[in-house]
Amino acid sequence: MKPRDVLTWKFAFYHGLLPALRRLGPARADAILGRLGKFSTSLWPARKRRLVAALEIAREGLSHLSPTWHPDTLAPELAAGSLRYLARDYLLAEDNDTVLPLFDVSGEAALNQEMAKGRGVVLVGSHFGGHIAAFHWLYRMDFPLRLMVQRPRHVTRALATFFDQDEPRPQSNFFLTRSMDATACVSRILNARAALREGSAVYLPGDIPWNGPNSRTGRLLGRTHPFLSVWADLAAITSAPVFYVICTPRENGRFALDFEPAGMIAPGRESAAVERYLARLDAAIAADPADAVAHLLWPCFDPAIKATRYPSARPSRRAAAALPAG
Repeated sequence: MKPRDVLTWKFAFYHGLLPALRRLGPARADAILGRLGKFSTSLWPARKRRLVAALEIAREGLSHLSPTWHPDTLAPELAAGSLRYLARDYLLAEDNDTVLPLFDVSGEAALNQEMAKGRGVVLVGSHFGGHIAAFHWLYRMDFPLRLMVQRPRHVTRALATFFDQDEPRPQSNFFLTRSMDATACVSRILNARAALREGSAVYLPGDIPWNGPNSRTGRLLGRTHPFLSVWADLAAITSAPVFYVICTPRENGRFALDFEPAGMIAPGRESAAVERYLARLDAAIAADPADAVAHLLWPCFDPAIKATRYPSARPSRRAAAALPAG
């Protein structure tokens, strides 16, 4: 860590506020974080205007689902969701006895039934809700899990320890980067294919806008993007069953973790599978828009939000790097 990093809001947030809140327990910590998020919309009117604008755009894109929420009244909830999203897994304790009871899990029996057959499953997740918290439950339940994602930053030591475990197929050989060359990409695909054949679960995101190979076009929030579709290709090639993973924050620091069976993907039906998944994600966002922080506020999902509503605002370096080319 560089000395100048100590002066940033991230240092104060991740090394000061969140560790202090965690000592209060999950219910009190989550309540305080939510209040801080809501209060920010009163303290910072420009912030509330941006949230309202994003909610209006999302409601238009989800008009086919007839969402009943009102952007102006929902903006404080989205602000609270933003702080929870930034908190990642920092409010979760180190011990399993404290963490595992926080999850209300559905679909576990169906998932275990498929895993018991000795074949792997493809888990399709997204940046919706408490997606980082879902990793905790899977790891702490001793699931044979490999993540094909960019290594998450700003996570707890407990989760970093899971990532660094030295096993026959280390997790480090599955993490992705945007700058990865062709050889490394092929290596990751081969690793994932082998892991599935050995009976592991391989988790991939299904909501990454992506220009280039291994992508298929789909619609999310009423807008068309090419989305990274490696998960559909792997499922078709290996005949592995697919489960959607949706982790939604609830009151008192709890989570609803759903494993939804989506069947198998026949070769040639990958594009249809991508469309089905995005439709399911649309439904999740329509039901809980305050938990769709990334999809409503990241420029990679809607560059027009800043270009048209906030032309003077400049995206962060991270956000700019996430923008699709072209």
